Amino acid sequence: MKKILPLLLINLMLVTSCNVKAFSINNRNISFKLAKQKKVFPKLEDSQKEKMTKDEVIVFLENKNHELEETHQRFFDYFMWVFATILGGSIILICLNVKESHKKGKIIYNSEQFLQHSIQVQEAERRRISQELHDSIAQSLRYVSLLAEGLSDKAIAQKIIITQNENIQNIRKLCYNLTPPVINGSNMIPSLELLGQKIFDSDNNDFQFRVVWEPTIDFENWDDDMLMNIYRIIQEALQNIQKHANADEATVFFKKNGEKLKIIITDNGCGMDQTLLDQINSGLFEGIENMHFGLRNIFERTKLLGGKVTYYSGDGVGTRLTVEI
Repeated sequence: MKKILPLLLINLMLVTSCNVKAFSINNRNISFKLAKQKKVFPKLEDSQKEKMTKDEVIVFLENKNHELEETHQRFFDYFMWVFATILGGSIILICLNVKESHKKGKIIYNSEQFLQHSIQVQEAERRRISQELHDSIAQSLRYVSLLAEGLSDKAIAQKIIITQNENIQNIRKLCYNLTPPVINGSNMIPSLELLGQKIFDSDNNDFQFRVVWEPTIDFENWDDDMLMNIYRIIQEALQNIQKHANADEATVFFKKNGEKLKIIITDNGCGMDQTLLDQINSGLFEGIENMHFGLRNIFERTKLLGGKVTYYSGDGVGTRLTVEI
């Protein structure tokens, strides 16, 4: 709209200019005709009129007509000067507007590029840490278990072995969360189901986790990077449910909303109060204890996909997270 207004102003000024010019010429012709028809000689006494010859009358009328033309020309020149000033100002405003739009577009592009790069760095760092955990710490724990088998006190040895095996399982689980298998359209749903299994089943065997999707949704239509971001968003949401919601049921629902994809993640947990809910939806979650990094990851990845995040909740009524991309 800002770009259209100066153009409309220019068109209006051009039309007005043409109308004023036409009015000036028309007015000048009418004045001259009236002067000839009515013999109107401004500021002349009757005695002076009688003494004037026909040639002098014509000269007198021509002079007056010339003066009138000069007056009209001055008005027209003044109007054109005003018009040129407005036109110049409009052109400057258009140029500034285009420059500002280009600048904003460049800032947005750079911001998106930076965000994408930071997420790529995160994924690379996740793979590195996972590899380190698997190759060093997990192997060290296995070695400790082997040494424990040689202890004379078999009871203590058994406790050490059990504890070490639990630690190894936790490290494997952590490694899987850090570097899941390659996500693509064909294995998206099975990967999410396995993810929910690993997050919830170890703590509560009665936990009900479901992944539901509309038949019209074809995950093959999206590239692997987009699917990985969706996977990470859901992973962070499920981990928050597991840690904070005190729920025994969670659902991930994929719904088609026109050209957009809507991901709805619900639980039947304790919910959140309105203050916390408003703080999360505002994007200002630095002061939220134990949820800061997970929430930031959800919001940043959704932003990278050009979407929006909205939380709905209340005390004791569970939580619904909607991600629309």
